[in-house]
Amino acid sequence: MKGHPVFIAQHATATCCRSCLYKWHHIEKEKELTKDEVDYIVNIIMEWIIRNSKRG
Repeated sequence: MKGHPVFIAQHATATCCRSCLYKWHHIEKEKELTKDEVDYIVNIIMEWIIRNSKRG
């Protein structure tokens, strides 16, 4: 996983764990993620990957 673009993106966007999701995105830890929350997280990760892939 080390160096994989998604792994890097998760850490860069604070979507790597439930603690970061709570601290930075105010998504509660102790509940199952909703479809909207999952979509939000995926969109953040994808946007970071797209923006950073253009830096080449």
